[in-house]
This record gives sequence, structure tokens and C-alpha cells, in this order.
Amino acid sequence: MMHRRMALSAFTNWLAFAATLLVAFFISPYLIRTLGASRYGVWVFVESILAYFTLFDLGIAACVVRYVARFHAAGSQVELNKLVSSCLALFLGLGLIALALGAALSPVLIPLLDRTSTDAGDTTLFLLLMLGNLAVTLPLSVFPSILDGLERFALKSAVRIVFLVLRTTATIILMEHEPSLLGLGVIFTVGNLAEHLVFAVLCRVRLPDLRISYRLVDRATLQLVRGYSVDAFLAMIAGRVSVQSGAIIIGIFLSAPEITWFAIALRLVEFAKALLRSATTTLTPAISSLEAAGDHAAIGKVLLRATRWVLYLILPVHLGLILFGRPFLTVWLGSPEYAEKCYPALMILSATLSLVVAQSVASRILYGMGRLRLFARMSLVESGINVTLSLLLVRAYGLNGVAWAAMVPNAFFCLFVIGYTCRLLGQPIGEYLGTAWLRPLLAAVLPLAAWMMVSWEVNTWLTLAAAIALGLLPYVLTVALMEGLAARLRLRFNGMRRLVLRSVT
Repeated sequence: MMHRRMALSAFTNWLAFAATLLVAFFISPYLIRTLGASRYGVWVFVESILAYFTLFDLGIAACVVRYVARFHAAGSQVELNKLVSSCLALFLGLGLIALALGAALSPVLIPLLDRTSTDAGDTTLFLLLMLGNLAVTLPLSVFPSILDGLERFALKSAVRIVFLVLRTTATIILMEHEPSLLGLGVIFTVGNLAEHLVFAVLCRVRLPDLRISYRLVDRATLQLVRGYSVDAFLAMIAGRVSVQSGAIIIGIFLSAPEITWFAIALRLVEFAKALLRSATTTLTPAISSLEAAGDHAAIGKVLLRATRWVLYLILPVHLGLILFGRPFLTVWLGSPEYAEKCYPALMILSATLSLVVAQSVASRILYGMGRLRLFARMSLVESGINVTLSLLLVRAYGLNGVAWAAMVPNAFFCLFVIGYTCRLLGQPIGEYLGTAWLRPLLAAVLPLAAWMMVSWEVNTWLTLAAAIALGLLPYVLTVALMEGLAARLRLRFNGMRRLVLRSVT
């Protein structure tokens, strides 16, 4: 029952992200063409800056997910009300601080944007609008976190898909009539606010006894939030630095078009990572419940099973990016120039893709168990090495140097997280590799061999789809056969074990 519930939650969360990915897949080259490489580079630069402002979350959202799950399962409504009230009060204060800091930094940021923009006034208003959007929606983010803690992922995903359709439709209408960064900012701000208000209404419906009041904010609850959120916040800092620093460093030392080239490669890899991470994030509330019950054996089974299935999903994507990345970029963006500029960085950044996705399962278990201290500090070490190497390599090696600076420390960090989680759960590394990795790696040999034998030229969507299907269809059948055989052997083994136990007793 637990596994079915987690699988349903993972699927619905994945479905919402897959819809987002599908839209981004088609709209990214459209925006590049309509906005132009320079303005699109400004868009990416502003996004990278604002990503750091989201650090004002301070890990509080992750704390809400963990403790809403615990308090709701235990029927502790009073504690749940205190938690939500305290976190909302913190978010309100942090939103004001973020807005003030953004206003203070604007005189520094605006000249940087003006240097690469063809429309300085539009760019300035866009930056200020997005800062205001972030400051207002930060307090509202407590409501989707409550839904996550209640494991209402299907409901949350449905809302996100509806607003995704509305935002995408409005974006296309704007781009067809008058392409502008400011117009995009208005669309995203209005859509974001409306979406979060709907989440607030749903929380009220699902938790009719939820009470939010400044009188419920107390010292004990704030200390509880601080104890968990500090480590989550440090991990957030590291994540933002690792992902966003590349575009900013390139923007400072190189040019806006080169930001676009790097961003295309990075986003393809991040899309692939996030496609599976969106499913693994649903593990956190379930792991919190198991950890509260002291069922570490069940958590160990979740680690093995979830890792195996995310590897089944990510390995063909990983191989596909390597083997078909160049023709894909050409077909997707409609120009061989982008493939020439982006593919080397794409190859480097995607090198740790499968390892990162496997690590995401282990990290979600650490979040669910509240064991984040060492994880957070090692994340900071990784991000520090990333930035240092990027600054050292960007002038000499350009985009590829920044890509190498991100990939190398990330590989070591992933290995550490997996090893640390296995040790924490008493899970032997040999069993982890044999149970979680062996079958996916064996199955991946089939599409690799098939794709390496592709003899026709891949230069259209049809030829690309045919090439991918050549390896993907037998891969799916192989996975189904391997898992079906394993399930039958498991049932037979359990039956024999019960028979032996009966004969002994």
C-alpha cells in the first residue's frame, strides 16, 4: 500500500513537471527566435540573479513539508497551526528583506544588464517587476508546501498544469504581437500570484481546522523550524550556486550570446535531472512517516527500489543526449550553429546525469529523516569548488571550462551522498549496486548497441524519432521482462521460505 501511494504521488508530480518540460521544450527555441539571442541572454541572466533571491526561503519550505506530514499523521492540529503561522510570519519578513535588498542592488545590476541589452528601459522594469513578484510570492509558497506535506501531489499537479496552459497561451499571444521582456514579466507575475492563491484556497479546504494567527507564533516552534531549516538552507545555497553561477560568470567575463549557448546546454541537462527529481521529491513526506515509526528497514527498501526505477528512466535519456545531442540541437533550434556552440558543453554537463538522479533518491531520504547537517556542508564544499574552478577556467576555455568546473566536483559529491546514505541505513554498498544499478545498466546495453548502429542521417524530427525508437522499444520490453522475472523469482523464494519455516515449527 505504501509503495503504491508513493508511486502514485511520484507519477502525478512527474506528470506536472513533464508538462512543464514539454512546454519549455517547444517554447525555448521560439523565445530565442522572437526575443533574439541578446534579449534571451538578458532573460537568463535575470533568472540566474533571482535564483539567488529565492534563497530567502531559508529552507523553511522543506521544513513545512516534513513537519506537516508528521503533525498531520499524529493528529496534532495545534502544533500544525503553530508551524504554519510561524513559517508564514518568517516568510513575510523575509519577503520584505528580499525586496529591500533587490532595490539596493538595482543600481549595480542595471548597468550590467544595460551593457548587453538593446532596450535598457524595458530591461530595468523587467528586473524590478520580477523582484517584486518574488517578494510577494515568497510568503505564499507556504501553501504548496502544506499540500506536499499532506501528500496531495495530484491536486497540486492539476493546478500547476492549468496555470501552465494559461501562461503559455498568454506568452504566445504576446510574442506574436509585441515581443518584450516586460510583457513576459507581467504574464509570469500575474500567473504566479493567481496560482499560489488557488493553493491557499485548497489548503483551507483540505485542512478546515487550519488556523493562521500571529498569536500562534511561539519560541518553541521557531526553534523547531530553525533546527531543520538551517541545514536545508545551506543545501539550497549550494544548489543555487552550482546551477546558476555558470551563467552569471559567463555574463561577467564573456557575452550575452554565450550565456544563451551555455544556458541551452545547461537547461537540457537540468530538464533531464528535474524530470526525475520531480518524482523523487515525493519521497520526503513518506520517509518522514517511516522514520517517525522507526522503520529503517522499509526506508532501505525504498532506497533500493526507487534508485533502480529512476535509473531505468534516466539511462536511455543519458545515452540519447550523448549520441543524438548534436542532431537534436540542430533540429530543435533550427540551426547547426547552435549545435556547434552548445554540444561540447552539453556533453560535459551531462556526464554525471545518471549519477545525479540516483543521488537525488538518497538526498530525499536524508531530507525525510532530517539528517542534513553533513549533506548541507558537503554541498557547500562542492559549490565553492565549482565557482573557484569556473573563475579559473572561464577566460582560457570559455563555456567548456565552466562546464568542466561544474561537472567534476558534482561527480564526487554524488558519490559521497550515496555512500553516506547507505552507511546511515546500514545498507552494504555491494548490495546497493547489485540491487539498484546492475539491472538498469544491463538493460541499457541494448539501446546503446542499437543507437550506435544507426546508419541513416538524422536531420529531421521524423528521422530522429525513428532512431530513438530503434533502441527505446526493445529497451522497454527488456526492462518489463527483467522486472517480471525478478518478481516471479521473489514470489517463489518467499513461498519456499514460508514452507521451510512451517516445516521447522
